[in-house]
Amino acid sequence: MRVLLLFVPLSSMFMVGCGESVKNEEQAVNQQLIFADYQTSVNAIFDMDIDGKVCSSSGCHDIGNGSGGGLKLYPNAALDSFEMDFNYRVAQSLSNLTNPNQSKLLLEPLAGTFSITGSHAGGDIFANVNDPNYLTILAWISNPEEVTSGETP
Repeated sequence: MRVLLLFVPLSSMFMVGCGESVKNEEQAVNQQLIFADYQTSVNAIFDMDIDGKVCSSSGCHDIGNGSGGGLKLYPNAALDSFEMDFNYRVAQSLSNLTNPNQSKLLLEPLAGTFSITGSHAGGDIFANVNDPNYLTILAWISNPEEVTSGETP
């Protein structure tokens, strides 16, 4: 039996239901996501029980014991702590500021989407694009702030 191996960089493309390819686009270097909004709305989603699943739990995306790919989180991070800053930076790295609804942070746990490595091992977290938690994260990604000279995103 012959096996054909095809290597595709994981960061350049992932699959979205029905064989549709989505390519990552260049990110605007003069923009960053708003940390205060992340602290007050987005991070709480990762610590929330969603149908018996908690994203930041030790079996999923916990920085210490989680098996959840590139999204590693400190559970229950305190406001303005190193852990919160870390969580923010990881979430920002999985966000597409040019095309927010194509962010890996949103697509991976969305029902009906599949990354190049398969479906989200934790199952469907967002039933559809009208899920309130999906919309909260989408709103955060859709509203970056401009970075002025000398600031570091």
